[in-house]
Amino acid sequence: MRIPLFIATIGLLIAATVAALAGLAAYVANRLIPAQTRQDYRDSSGVITGIVGTLFAVSIGLVVVAAWNQVNTATETSATEASNLTDVYWYSRTLPAPQRAALQSLATGYTTTVIREEWPLMAGQHRLSQNAWRASEQLRAFFQTLQPDGGGPSARYGQAMSRMQAVLDARRSRAQMADTGVPPLLWVALAGCGLVALLPAILCGSSNRKVHLTMAAAVGGMVGLVLFLVYQLDFPFSGGISVSPAAFEQALDRFDSIRALGTG
Repeated sequence: MRIPLFIATIGLLIAATVAALAGLAAYVANRLIPAQTRQDYRDSSGVITGIVGTLFAVSIGLVVVAAWNQVNTATETSATEASNLTDVYWYSRTLPAPQRAALQSLATGYTTTVIREEWPLMAGQHRLSQNAWRASEQLRAFFQTLQPDGGGPSARYGQAMSRMQAVLDARRSRAQMADTGVPPLLWVALAGCGLVALLPAILCGSSNRKVHLTMAAAVGGMVGLVLFLVYQLDFPFSGGISVSPAAFEQALDRFDSIRALGTG
């Protein structure tokens, strides 16, 4: 998954803003705090600062990797759900006209609800649509009304039923992932470690003013950028780096193609 250009631009702007603020704070500290005092702070806090900085880097790395993997998993789960839903739609071609029309209508209604209603809910409220839940239950209930006769129809029914179950399983997984983000306590820990890693660069910088400002700006920009990246990856279906309903939109296009083929 690629990072959208506008998100990358916003991230760089935030990093530049934080870097500028950190550089400004370092300039003020360099003017107000005597060089010897800064040197004493560096000597006494060097080990602790190094430990906190390492902890921050490791924690950020683990969180970013975990969040990125969750976005990829959510993408695959959505694609699996849409693909199996398309197979269910294919099965409708083998049914008599009334049942074929009913199944196609239910599948199309469910997919449309997922795209138009459920995806905005996942992005804004991190939950699934009750209407989409009802539509999925109606699809499942439809299969329970079918009574295929003969070996061929029964085999096709069994395959379609397994695809329907795969749709429901993927939907449950999607529901769980939609509400799974970085825990608030971890956010506090990341922000705290970032602040502790940044403060020494601002308050205890080099006696050389240019070096002091450059290092503080560099550390501030990096902390701001990585925290922004974690924020964008917080929930897999919201934020700038998130899963789109493209798989379901493609499924709707496939429905039209399948319907145009007629019966099978």
